[in-house]
Amino acid sequence: MSHEKTLYVSVSNKSLDTEASMNEQLEVRGTEKELEKLRQMLEHLQHDDEVTQFRAPIPYKSADHDKATDQFNEDLLKLYQVIYNLGTVETKAHIHNMNILNKLKDTDYEYPGYER
Repeated sequence: MSHEKTLYVSVSNKSLDTEASMNEQLEVRGTEKELEKLRQMLEHLQHDDEVTQFRAPIPYKSADHDKATDQFNEDLLKLYQVIYNLGTVETKAHIHNMNILNKLKDTDYEYPGYER
């Protein structure tokens, strides 16, 4: 039987710590294997974030259909899903109240200005 460990996730800092920070307190509990997967996802998201930063200053390139942005959003969705799955009751309630999982799935391409 695997022993579960409690850690705290900071999505904005893309970190996993043994102590809660003052700002973000997404508490998760998981096995070493589950927490390692979460750590790798955070590192991958950091890489995605760096890639999207390089194309951000290009004034004529729209970010809404950019592959790097799409990848970042997809990875962010997966990350929040894993955090939700490993999260405490409070963490799950927080993510539920953020409504982030549904928002990331729902693009706003139906609004005027987007052509299909």
